[in-house]
Amino acid sequence: MSRKVFTAAVLGFAALALTACGTGATGAGSGSSTSGAGGDGAAPRVAALFTQSIDQGNWDPAGYEAYQDMCDANGFDCTYVEQATYEQAPSLLRDYAQQGYDLVIAHSSGYAAAMKETAAEFPDTEFSLFSYESDLEDLPNYSAWSVDWTQAGFLQGVVAGLVSPTGAIAAVGGEQLPSSEDTMKLLESSALTVNPAASVSQVWIGSFTDVAKGKQLALQAVSSGADFLVPMADSAGQGVQQAAEESGTLSLGEYVDESDTYPSVVTSVMVDFAAAYDEIGAKFADGTLGGTLVTMDASTGAFSFAPFHHVDASVEEKAQAALDGLADGSITAG
Repeated sequence: MSRKVFTAAVLGFAALALTACGTGATGAGSGSSTSGAGGDGAAPRVAALFTQSIDQGNWDPAGYEAYQDMCDANGFDCTYVEQATYEQAPSLLRDYAQQGYDLVIAHSSGYAAAMKETAAEFPDTEFSLFSYESDLEDLPNYSAWSVDWTQAGFLQGVVAGLVSPTGAIAAVGGEQLPSSEDTMKLLESSALTVNPAASVSQVWIGSFTDVAKGKQLALQAVSSGADFLVPMADSAGQGVQQAAEESGTLSLGEYVDESDTYPSVVTSVMVDFAAAYDEIGAKFADGTLGGTLVTMDASTGAFSFAPFHHVDASVEEKAQAALDGLADGSITAG
């Protein structure tokens, strides 16, 4: 499998150049009802958009690893662009479609509007989104793997409510996407469920990449009395974890086990990125991808806890009981 990488700035310049020279052409993609095969027996060409660097933070590195494994397992000819802003997405997606890529994957719900718009324009190219989606708008070449972020927030709140010594919890979000706001709401409500005396302060960085601001806001929260930090800011969450380390405050990890990098982390609510990308690759390969909307939640095994630190066994037992309850339906989030 070959792999190429671009930053959004470089790819955007290339797209402008192609448009100016008149060389863009609609590609012969896999279509919504055909197998994921490139023309003349060539390997299918697949591209992915990531919001940040694939080697920093947690969200994009975890997604990129799952994407890379999908490409290797299926023999796809893959490329990706990192640091692709939501504003750049329409032009980047159109460029990949015009170049003849068979499948384009977007690793954030912030790309959803651009994905649907572009899918309608290029019916012979498959578009698949990972993060959150509620409506495919009957597009036969659009699919999504949608994480139930309300359940993720519920689990984060349970841990925060159980661990915070005084109940003073600070949740530091990135950008205020609808899915992010829903996660924040459930974090607060579930923290109150396990600790009625808890209070959750919500602050927003306004960015998923501004590490310095994430650290600044987290330190301000600690100085105002917060004794447990919950980063919900992807790469910018690194700043929150740095603040936790400097202030001696316990924290929660995001998406993956972050305890090796940040010793203050109690545990992480982990998301099974690999399962989603494995399914995307398999469905694309057998021609059944288009029109698929998969909800990833506790009942599908989408969430798990990283090993626990700094707390007694009862905290892990109660947190796991909450996860098991979501999985079997005896507990509902929201």
